[in-house]
Amino acid sequence: MKILPSVAAMLFAALASPPLHAEEGGEYQRGLAVAREVCSACHAIQAQQLQSPNARAPTFLALATTPGMTATALTVALTTPHAGMPMFRLTTEQRDGIIAYILSLKQSGSPPGK
Repeated sequence: MKILPSVAAMLFAALASPPLHAEEGGEYQRGLAVAREVCSACHAIQAQQLQSPNARAPTFLALATTPGMTATALTVALTTPHAGMPMFRLTTEQRDGIIAYILSLKQSGSPPGK
């Protein structure tokens, strides 16, 4: 039963540490790189772009500022087939990076680092 205090201490330490944000891990930067390769042919991926190359594709800023937009909603959008959106085979890291990048546009109104 001496294991319980050490488990409790580890749990306390995990709960006491601040959560990592996507910006701290550079996840959104990786997401921007993937978006440039995969998404930019159809979507305006930077906040300064007012119109997407494909008029039917929303801009990333429009996606980010849609009321109620969450990481979960973006995950569904990127993993569920829907009209006009080709299905890409993204790794979890690529998908999470794109989502972090899109949500960063909501927070700052422009891409981080600009």
